[in-house]
Amino acid sequence: MTRPRSGKEAAAYHHLAGTLRGLEEDLRWGLQGSARIPSGWDAILREVTAPAKVKLTLRLDADVVRFFRAMGAGHLPRMNAVLRAFMLARLAGVLKGAEGVDYAPTDADEVNGLRREIMALMQEEEVRREKAAKEAMVDPAERAIRLRALREMRDERIERKLGDEKARPKGR
Repeated sequence: MTRPRSGKEAAAYHHLAGTLRGLEEDLRWGLQGSARIPSGWDAILREVTAPAKVKLTLRLDADVVRFFRAMGAGHLPRMNAVLRAFMLARLAGVLKGAEGVDYAPTDADEVNGLRREIMALMQEEEVRREKAAKEAMVDPAERAIRLRALREMRDERIERKLGDEKARPKGR
């Protein structure tokens, strides 16, 4: 683990270490009925403070939710604590992110990407051509038979519909 360099990093590192120690204890022993937290503080913990919390709809993997719910009541604050620990680790410089990595594609990466796109387009075109060729290969006599059968079905349905309308009482 690298040591923080600046004063801001040192403060965030210290806060991170404390948060992680508390989180580890909470995850191991749970908060409910804990002697670490006075009974009156439970209401304060559950109190909503408008500027500090944001209502958010979040989709999580089912196993992640199951993991946190298995620890009992307070799984959402525990999830928030894990996210806070991650944030503090990033702020402390313990975890590096995308800002420290150059993700600009090289010329070779771009060439490979363009090749993949061209190959995909060529494959789509080939599939279209094969489908058109199969449709064109249908025997003209067979096509005429299919067309005649479809017309007969259409005519039968029209006759049936007209017959139903004549048989229906006019009061409806």
